[in-house]
Amino acid sequence: MGSVSGRVIPPLTVRMARASNPRGTAAMWVRDRLDGLFTDADFADWYPADGRRGMSPVQLTLVSVLQYAENLTDRQAADAVRCRLDWKYCLGLELDDPGFDFTVLSEFRGRVAEGDRADRLLALAVDRLPEAGLVKRRGRIRTDSTHVLAAVRRLNRGELVAETLRCALEDLALQGEEWLAALVTADWADRYGRPVRYDRLPRGGDALIAWALRVGEDGMHILHAVYHDDAPPDLRELKSVQVLRQVWVQQYWHDEAGQLCWRAAKSTRDRTSRRATGKRNTGKTSADGRPDPASARVPWSTMEIVTPHDPEARYSQKVTAAGHRDWIGYRDHQTETCDELGPNVIVQVLTRPAPQQDIDALDDIHHQLTRQGLSAPRARRRRRLRHPGQHPPRGSHLGHPAARPGP
Repeated sequence: MGSVSGRVIPPLTVRMARASNPRGTAAMWVRDRLDGLFTDADFADWYPADGRRGMSPVQLTLVSVLQYAENLTDRQAADAVRCRLDWKYCLGLELDDPGFDFTVLSEFRGRVAEGDRADRLLALAVDRLPEAGLVKRRGRIRTDSTHVLAAVRRLNRGELVAETLRCALEDLALQGEEWLAALVTADWADRYGRPVRYDRLPRGGDALIAWALRVGEDGMHILHAVYHDDAPPDLRELKSVQVLRQVWVQQYWHDEAGQLCWRAAKSTRDRTSRRATGKRNTGKTSADGRPDPASARVPWSTMEIVTPHDPEARYSQKVTAAGHRDWIGYRDHQTETCDELGPNVIVQVLTRPAPQQDIDALDDIHHQLTRQGLSAPRARRRRRLRHPGQHPPRGSHLGHPAARPGP
Protein backbone atom coordinates (compact mmCIF):
# COMPACT_ATOMS: atom_id res chain seq x y z
CA MET A 1 0.00 0.00 0.00
CA GLY A 2 1.33 3.39 -0.96
CA SER A 3 1.12 6.72 0.80
CA VAL A 4 -0.79 8.71 -1.83
CA SER A 5 -4.55 9.20 -1.41
CA GLY A 6 -7.07 9.69 -4.16
CA ARG A 7 -5.61 6.89 -6.29
CA VAL A 8 -7.61 5.53 -9.21
CA ILE A 9 -9.17 2.13 -8.59
CA PRO A 10 -7.36 -0.50 -10.70
CA PRO A 11 -9.58 -1.58 -13.65
CA LEU A 12 -9.38 -5.28 -12.76
CA THR A 13 -10.48 -4.54 -9.19
CA VAL A 14 -13.43 -2.53 -10.53
CA ARG A 15 -14.54 -5.33 -12.90
CA MET A 16 -14.26 -8.06 -10.27
CA ALA A 17 -16.00 -6.03 -7.55
CA ARG A 18 -18.86 -4.97 -9.84
CA ALA A 19 -19.31 -8.49 -11.17
CA SER A 20 -19.52 -10.04 -7.71
CA ASN A 21 -21.56 -7.18 -6.17
CA PRO A 22 -23.76 -5.64 -8.90
CA ARG A 23 -25.76 -3.59 -6.40
CA GLY A 24 -22.70 -2.58 -4.45
CA THR A 25 -21.91 -2.86 -0.75
CA ALA A 26 -21.45 -0.33 2.02
CA ALA A 27 -17.70 -0.30 1.40
CA MET A 28 -18.21 0.37 -2.31
CA TRP A 29 -20.75 3.11 -1.60
CA VAL A 30 -18.25 4.81 0.69
CA ARG A 31 -15.76 4.93 -2.18
CA ASP A 32 -18.31 6.11 -4.73
CA ARG A 33 -19.88 8.83 -2.58
CA LEU A 34 -17.03 9.90 -0.32
CA ASP A 35 -13.94 9.65 -2.50
CA GLY A 36 -11.65 12.51 -1.54
CA LEU A 37 -13.26 13.03 1.88
CA PHE A 38 -9.77 12.93 3.39
CA THR A 39 -6.35 13.58 1.89
CA ASP A 40 -2.90 12.70 3.18
CA ALA A 41 -2.27 16.41 3.72
CA ASP A 42 -4.90 16.36 6.48
CA PHE A 43 -2.61 14.05 8.47
CA ALA A 44 0.66 15.85 7.79
CA ASP A 45 1.28 16.77 11.44
CA TRP A 46 0.57 13.22 12.65
CA TYR A 47 3.82 11.77 11.33
CA PRO A 48 7.48 12.85 11.26
CA ALA A 49 8.78 14.40 8.06
CA ASP A 50 11.68 11.95 7.75
CA GLY A 51 11.85 8.17 7.96
CA ARG A 52 10.57 5.27 5.89
CA ARG A 53 7.43 5.78 3.83
CA GLY A 54 4.46 4.36 5.66
CA MET A 55 0.91 3.41 4.82
CA SER A 56 -1.57 6.00 3.73
CA PRO A 57 -3.41 7.43 6.76
CA VAL A 58 -6.43 7.97 4.50
CA GLN A 59 -6.62 4.25 3.82
CA LEU A 60 -6.17 3.43 7.49
CA THR A 61 -8.98 5.86 8.32
CA LEU A 62 -11.31 4.14 5.85
CA VAL A 63 -10.36 0.72 7.20
CA SER A 64 -11.10 1.92 10.76
CA VAL A 65 -14.52 3.20 9.67
CA LEU A 66 -15.40 -0.06 7.93
CA GLN A 67 -14.08 -2.05 10.88
CA TYR A 68 -16.35 -0.17 13.26
CA ALA A 69 -19.35 -0.45 10.94
CA GLU A 70 -19.00 -4.23 10.73
CA ASN A 71 -17.83 -4.73 14.34
CA LEU A 72 -14.61 -6.50 13.36
CA THR A 73 -11.49 -7.15 15.38
CA ASP A 74 -8.14 -5.87 14.14
CA ARG A 75 -7.23 -9.29 12.76
CA GLN A 76 -10.57 -9.62 10.97
CA ALA A 77 -10.24 -6.12 9.48
CA ALA A 78 -6.72 -6.86 8.23
CA ASP A 79 -8.00 -10.12 6.70
CA ALA A 80 -10.84 -8.21 5.01
CA VAL A 81 -8.32 -5.87 3.38
CA ARG A 82 -6.48 -8.88 1.94
CA CYS A 83 -9.47 -11.02 0.98
CA ARG A 84 -12.60 -8.96 0.27
CA LEU A 85 -13.17 -7.43 -3.14
CA ASP A 86 -15.41 -4.62 -1.92
CA TRP A 87 -12.78 -3.47 0.59
CA LYS A 88 -10.09 -3.50 -2.09
CA TYR A 89 -12.45 -1.44 -4.26
CA CYS A 90 -12.98 1.06 -1.45
CA LEU A 91 -9.25 1.39 -0.78
CA GLY A 92 -8.21 1.40 -4.44
CA LEU A 93 -5.98 -1.68 -4.14
CA GLU A 94 -4.80 -4.23 -6.66
CA LEU A 95 -6.26 -7.70 -6.28
CA ASP A 96 -2.88 -9.12 -5.27
CA ASP A 97 -2.13 -6.42 -2.69
CA PRO A 98 -0.92 -8.19 0.49
CA GLY A 99 -2.42 -5.63 2.87
CA PHE A 100 -0.78 -4.96 6.22
CA ASP A 101 -0.23 -6.44 9.65
CA PHE A 102 -3.18 -6.09 12.01
CA THR A 103 -1.06 -4.27 14.65
CA VAL A 104 -0.95 -1.21 12.38
CA LEU A 105 -4.59 -0.47 13.26
CA SER A 106 -3.98 -0.18 16.98
CA GLU A 107 -0.98 2.07 16.33
CA PHE A 108 -3.13 4.29 14.13
CA ARG A 109 -5.86 4.51 16.76
CA GLY A 110 -3.21 5.62 19.22
CA ARG A 111 -2.31 8.50 16.92
CA VAL A 112 -5.99 9.43 16.52
CA ALA A 113 -6.46 9.50 20.30
CA GLU A 114 -3.69 12.06 20.83
CA GLY A 115 -4.93 15.54 21.73
CA ASP A 116 -7.96 16.71 19.78
CA ARG A 117 -7.13 14.86 16.56
CA ALA A 118 -10.35 12.84 16.59
CA ASP A 119 -12.45 16.00 16.97
CA ARG A 120 -10.55 17.75 14.18
CA LEU A 121 -10.97 14.72 11.92
CA LEU A 122 -14.74 14.65 12.56
CA ALA A 123 -15.03 18.41 11.97
CA LEU A 124 -13.13 18.04 8.70
CA ALA A 125 -15.47 15.27 7.55
CA VAL A 126 -18.56 17.28 8.51
CA ASP A 127 -17.30 20.28 6.52
CA ARG A 128 -16.99 18.12 3.38
CA LEU A 129 -20.11 15.96 3.76
CA PRO A 130 -22.48 18.63 2.35
CA GLU A 131 -20.52 18.52 -0.92
CA ALA A 132 -21.35 14.80 -1.13
CA GLY A 133 -25.05 15.53 -0.57
CA LEU A 134 -25.20 13.61 2.70
CA VAL A 135 -25.71 16.54 5.10
CA LYS A 136 -27.82 19.67 4.80
CA ARG A 137 -26.40 22.83 6.27
CA ARG A 138 -29.68 23.77 7.96
CA GLY A 139 -31.47 20.46 8.10
CA ARG A 140 -33.09 18.69 11.03
CA ILE A 141 -30.76 17.59 13.82
CA ARG A 142 -31.17 15.91 17.18
CA THR A 143 -28.92 15.05 20.09
CA ASP A 144 -28.80 12.28 22.65
CA SER A 145 -26.46 11.35 25.46
CA THR A 146 -25.00 8.12 26.72
CA HIS A 147 -22.63 7.14 29.50
CA VAL A 148 -18.98 6.36 28.80
CA LEU A 149 -17.30 3.96 31.21
CA ALA A 150 -13.75 4.70 32.28
CA ALA A 151 -11.42 1.72 31.93
CA VAL A 152 -10.75 1.62 35.66
CA ARG A 153 -11.63 -0.51 38.65
CA ARG A 154 -14.09 0.95 41.14
CA LEU A 155 -12.30 1.77 44.40
CA ASN A 156 -13.59 2.54 47.85
CA ARG A 157 -12.05 5.50 49.69
CA GLY A 158 -9.45 3.40 51.49
CA GLU A 159 -8.33 1.75 48.27
CA LEU A 160 -8.32 5.15 46.56
CA VAL A 161 -5.78 6.78 48.88
CA ALA A 162 -3.53 3.70 48.98
CA GLU A 163 -3.53 3.27 45.19
CA THR A 164 -2.96 6.99 44.65
CA LEU A 165 0.10 6.93 46.90
CA ARG A 166 1.39 3.77 45.24
CA CYS A 167 1.13 5.33 41.76
CA ALA A 168 2.99 8.43 42.95
CA LEU A 169 5.74 6.31 44.48
CA GLU A 170 6.13 4.34 41.25
CA ASP A 171 6.65 7.52 39.22
CA LEU A 172 8.94 9.07 41.81
CA ALA A 173 11.06 5.91 41.80
CA LEU A 174 11.49 6.23 38.04
CA GLN A 175 12.33 9.92 38.06
CA GLY A 176 14.25 10.25 41.33
CA GLU A 177 15.17 6.84 42.72
CA GLU A 178 18.04 8.05 44.93
CA TRP A 179 15.96 10.93 46.28
CA LEU A 180 13.05 8.63 47.15
CA ALA A 181 15.27 5.96 48.74
CA ALA A 182 16.21 8.39 51.50
CA LEU A 183 12.53 8.91 52.42
CA VAL A 184 10.99 5.46 52.55
CA THR A 185 11.64 2.51 54.85
CA ALA A 186 11.55 -1.21 54.23
CA ASP A 187 7.97 -1.62 55.46
CA TRP A 188 6.71 0.70 52.70
CA ALA A 189 7.32 -2.08 50.19
CA ASP A 190 4.86 -4.29 52.07
CA ARG A 191 2.17 -1.59 52.03
CA TYR A 192 2.67 -0.08 48.57
CA GLY A 193 4.69 -2.64 46.65
CA ARG A 194 1.76 -3.95 44.64
CA PRO A 195 -1.71 -2.73 43.58
CA VAL A 196 -4.13 -2.39 46.44
CA ARG A 197 -6.58 -4.84 44.90
CA TYR A 198 -4.32 -7.70 45.95
CA ASP A 199 -4.43 -6.71 49.62
CA ARG A 200 -7.21 -7.13 52.15
CA LEU A 201 -8.09 -3.93 53.93
CA PRO A 202 -8.91 -3.91 57.66
CA ARG A 203 -12.51 -4.62 58.58
CA GLY A 204 -14.55 -2.34 60.80
CA GLY A 205 -14.90 1.41 60.89
CA ASP A 206 -12.24 2.24 63.49
CA ALA A 207 -9.65 -0.15 62.08
CA LEU A 208 -10.21 1.12 58.55
CA ILE A 209 -9.93 4.77 59.63
CA ALA A 210 -6.69 4.02 61.50
CA TRP A 211 -5.29 2.33 58.41
CA ALA A 212 -6.37 5.25 56.18
CA LEU A 213 -4.72 7.71 58.58
CA ARG A 214 -1.50 5.74 58.41
CA VAL A 215 -1.59 5.95 54.64
CA GLY A 216 -2.39 9.64 54.96
CA GLU A 217 0.67 10.25 57.14
CA ASP A 218 2.87 8.47 54.58
CA GLY A 219 1.39 10.59 51.82
CA MET A 220 1.95 13.80 53.78
CA HIS A 221 5.56 12.74 54.35
CA ILE A 222 6.06 12.44 50.59
CA LEU A 223 4.25 15.70 49.82
CA HIS A 224 6.25 17.69 52.36
CA ALA A 225 9.46 16.30 50.93
CA VAL A 226 8.61 16.77 47.26
CA TYR A 227 7.55 20.39 47.81
CA HIS A 228 10.62 21.21 49.90
CA ASP A 229 13.11 23.64 48.40
CA ASP A 230 15.83 20.96 48.30
CA ALA A 231 13.71 18.55 46.21
CA PRO A 232 14.25 18.33 42.43
CA PRO A 233 11.73 20.73 40.86
CA ASP A 234 10.64 18.31 38.14
CA LEU A 235 9.33 15.79 40.68
CA ARG A 236 6.52 18.03 41.88
CA GLU A 237 5.38 18.47 38.28
CA LEU A 238 4.69 14.77 37.83
CA LYS A 239 1.03 14.12 37.11
CA SER A 240 0.79 11.41 39.75
CA VAL A 241 2.20 13.78 42.38
CA GLN A 242 -0.35 16.42 41.43
CA VAL A 243 -3.12 13.81 41.73
CA LEU A 244 -1.72 12.76 45.12
CA ARG A 245 -1.90 16.35 46.36
CA GLN A 246 -5.51 16.78 45.14
CA VAL A 247 -6.69 13.47 46.59
CA TRP A 248 -5.15 14.27 49.96
CA VAL A 249 -6.91 17.65 50.02
CA GLN A 250 -10.21 15.94 49.23
CA GLN A 251 -9.86 13.02 51.65
CA TYR A 252 -7.99 14.51 54.63
CA TRP A 253 -7.90 17.69 56.72
CA HIS A 254 -6.04 19.00 59.77
CA ASP A 255 -7.79 19.87 63.02
CA GLU A 256 -6.92 22.73 65.37
CA ALA A 257 -4.04 20.78 66.85
CA GLY A 258 -2.59 20.09 63.40
CA GLN A 259 -3.59 16.42 63.57
CA LEU A 260 -4.39 14.72 60.27
CA CYS A 261 -8.05 13.66 60.11
CA TRP A 262 -10.09 11.49 57.75
CA ARG A 263 -12.97 13.32 56.10
CA ALA A 264 -16.49 11.95 56.50
CA ALA A 265 -18.29 10.41 53.56
CA LYS A 266 -20.81 12.32 51.47
CA SER A 267 -24.23 12.67 53.03
CA THR A 268 -25.98 14.15 49.97
CA ARG A 269 -25.73 13.87 46.21
CA ASP A 270 -24.60 16.56 43.85
CA ARG A 271 -27.36 18.67 42.33
CA THR A 272 -27.25 21.86 40.34
CA SER A 273 -29.69 23.54 42.73
CA ARG A 274 -27.29 22.92 45.63
CA ARG A 275 -24.17 24.35 44.04
CA ALA A 276 -25.04 27.88 45.15
CA THR A 277 -24.85 26.81 48.78
CA GLY A 278 -21.67 26.77 50.85
CA LYS A 279 -19.29 23.88 50.39
CA ARG A 280 -19.88 21.05 52.78
CA ASN A 281 -16.30 20.89 53.95
CA THR A 282 -16.43 24.54 55.03
CA GLY A 283 -20.10 24.87 55.87
CA LYS A 284 -19.43 25.27 59.57
CA THR A 285 -16.17 26.95 60.49
CA SER A 286 -14.56 28.13 63.66
CA ALA A 287 -12.96 31.51 64.21
CA ASP A 288 -9.71 30.44 62.56
CA GLY A 289 -11.53 29.17 59.49
CA ARG A 290 -11.07 25.45 60.16
CA PRO A 291 -14.01 23.18 59.22
CA ASP A 292 -16.23 21.72 61.87
CA PRO A 293 -15.55 17.96 62.15
CA ALA A 294 -19.28 17.34 61.67
CA SER A 295 -19.19 19.03 58.26
CA ALA A 296 -15.70 18.12 57.04
CA ARG A 297 -16.78 15.87 54.21
CA VAL A 298 -15.45 14.94 50.80
CA PRO A 299 -16.36 17.33 47.95
CA TRP A 300 -19.10 17.11 45.36
CA SER A 301 -18.92 14.28 42.86
CA THR A 302 -18.16 16.87 40.15
CA MET A 303 -14.84 17.55 41.91
CA GLU A 304 -13.97 14.31 43.69
CA ILE A 305 -11.24 12.20 42.11
CA VAL A 306 -12.32 8.56 42.30
CA THR A 307 -9.31 6.84 40.71
CA PRO A 308 -5.67 7.83 40.17
CA HIS A 309 -5.56 6.01 36.85
CA ASP A 310 -8.06 8.41 35.23
CA PRO A 311 -8.17 11.59 37.36
CA GLU A 312 -10.76 13.27 35.12
CA ALA A 313 -13.30 10.43 35.43
CA ARG A 314 -16.18 11.11 37.81
CA TYR A 315 -18.91 9.10 39.53
CA SER A 316 -22.49 9.70 38.48
CA GLN A 317 -25.88 8.04 38.65
CA LYS A 318 -29.04 8.37 36.64
CA VAL A 319 -32.58 7.09 36.98
CA THR A 320 -34.12 6.12 33.65
CA ALA A 321 -37.12 4.14 32.47
CA ALA A 322 -34.89 1.07 32.44
CA GLY A 323 -33.98 1.56 36.10
CA HIS A 324 -31.17 3.01 38.19
CA ARG A 325 -27.73 3.25 36.61
CA ASP A 326 -24.48 4.44 38.10
CA TRP A 327 -21.05 4.57 36.53
CA ILE A 328 -17.57 6.06 36.68
CA GLY A 329 -16.48 7.87 33.56
CA TYR A 330 -17.98 10.53 31.35
CA ARG A 331 -21.18 11.59 29.61
CA ASP A 332 -21.11 11.68 25.83
CA HIS A 333 -23.49 13.87 23.78
CA GLN A 334 -23.86 12.87 20.13
CA THR A 335 -25.66 15.04 17.60
CA GLU A 336 -26.86 13.60 14.30
CA THR A 337 -28.84 14.68 11.28
CA CYS A 338 -32.37 13.29 11.02
CA ASP A 339 -33.73 14.45 7.68
CA GLU A 340 -36.29 12.14 6.11
CA LEU A 341 -34.51 11.91 2.74
CA GLY A 342 -30.97 11.26 3.88
CA PRO A 343 -28.85 9.09 6.16
CA ASN A 344 -28.43 9.87 9.83
CA VAL A 345 -24.89 11.21 10.17
CA ILE A 346 -23.21 12.06 13.48
CA VAL A 347 -21.94 15.60 13.02
CA GLN A 348 -20.83 16.47 16.55
CA VAL A 349 -19.62 14.70 19.66
CA LEU A 350 -19.33 16.50 23.00
CA THR A 351 -17.83 14.76 26.04
CA ARG A 352 -18.49 16.16 29.49
CA PRO A 353 -17.92 14.97 33.08
CA ALA A 354 -20.39 12.29 34.10
CA PRO A 355 -22.20 14.34 36.81
CA GLN A 356 -22.98 17.21 34.44
CA GLN A 357 -26.67 17.12 33.57
CA ASP A 358 -27.76 16.81 29.95
CA ILE A 359 -29.52 20.15 29.85
CA ASP A 360 -26.35 21.94 31.00
CA ALA A 361 -24.58 20.86 27.79
CA LEU A 362 -27.21 22.23 25.39
CA ASP A 363 -25.73 25.72 25.13
CA ASP A 364 -22.30 24.34 24.19
CA ILE A 365 -23.94 22.07 21.62
CA HIS A 366 -25.84 25.00 20.09
CA HIS A 367 -22.74 27.18 19.88
CA GLN A 368 -20.61 24.46 18.28
CA LEU A 369 -23.29 23.65 15.71
CA THR A 370 -23.54 27.33 14.86
CA ARG A 371 -19.77 27.52 14.31
CA GLN A 372 -20.00 24.47 12.05
CA GLY A 373 -22.81 26.05 10.04
CA LEU A 374 -25.18 23.22 10.92
CA SER A 375 -27.62 24.96 13.23
CA ALA A 376 -31.23 24.09 12.44
CA PRO A 377 -33.91 26.76 11.93
CA ARG A 378 -34.64 28.46 15.24
CA ALA A 379 -38.22 27.23 15.64
CA ARG A 380 -37.28 23.59 15.11
CA ARG A 381 -33.92 23.60 16.81
CA ARG A 382 -35.38 24.06 20.26
CA ARG A 383 -37.60 21.07 19.78
CA ARG A 384 -35.12 18.70 18.16
CA LEU A 385 -32.02 19.39 20.22
CA ARG A 386 -33.43 17.69 23.26
CA HIS A 387 -34.18 14.07 24.04
CA PRO A 388 -36.33 12.54 26.81
CA GLY A 389 -33.45 12.81 29.26
CA GLN A 390 -32.88 16.49 28.49
CA HIS A 391 -36.20 18.06 29.46
CA PRO A 392 -35.91 21.29 31.45
CA PRO A 393 -36.57 21.00 35.17
CA ARG A 394 -40.06 21.77 36.40
CA GLY A 395 -40.60 25.49 36.84
CA SER A 396 -37.79 26.36 34.45
CA HIS A 397 -38.31 28.79 31.57
CA LEU A 398 -35.66 27.21 29.34
CA GLY A 399 -38.31 25.93 26.99
CA HIS A 400 -39.66 29.43 26.34
CA PRO A 401 -38.39 31.00 23.08
CA ALA A 402 -37.33 34.16 24.85
CA ALA A 403 -35.24 32.24 27.37
CA ARG A 404 -32.88 30.58 24.91
CA PRO A 405 -30.45 32.75 22.95
CA GLY A 406 -30.44 32.36 19.22
CA PRO A 407 -27.36 31.67 17.11
